[in-house]
Amino acid sequence: MARTVTVKHSTVRLAEIGVVAAAYAALTYLLAPASYGPLQFRLAESLKPLVIWEPHLILAFVLGNFLSNLPSPFVGPWELVWMPFANLVGAWACWRVGRINAYLGAGLYALIIGSAVATMLSVLLRAPFRALFPPITASEVILLLLGVPVMYPVHLALQRLTGQRPGAPAAR
Repeated sequence: MARTVTVKHSTVRLAEIGVVAAAYAALTYLLAPASYGPLQFRLAESLKPLVIWEPHLILAFVLGNFLSNLPSPFVGPWELVWMPFANLVGAWACWRVGRINAYLGAGLYALIIGSAVATMLSVLLRAPFRALFPPITASEVILLLLGVPVMYPVHLALQRLTGQRPGAPAAR
């Protein structure tokens, strides 16, 4: 019986990762061209605070970012290796800090992604980092901080759907 519960739990987690990765990629595609470039505004970023309560979703944002960057005008190693790696680091940091304060975790994730995008674009566009960093990071901060109160009810719904007690910390 214990093995059946573990398999079912793993299957549910894998399905959640796939659904969130697909939602991130779909929102990014749907809202192109605003999703790409030096003045990007990816509404899908507001999903990212989910990692605070659901750390298994860190992989969803690495995969979702990779998939969403395939049609990017800057597609290549920067978009397909650098940015998924930045999302791995940012999501992990968000989860670690977010356990103490959700808004600080989301803010840290925004700073990491803002820095990574500005670094990438400064190299690809030969533009100064200091000119790219403020607008990119501002959009990241707005979207991730607004994502905290929006994604918390989503987290509670995921707990109910998976049979966890609502409000209980996610299993690690």
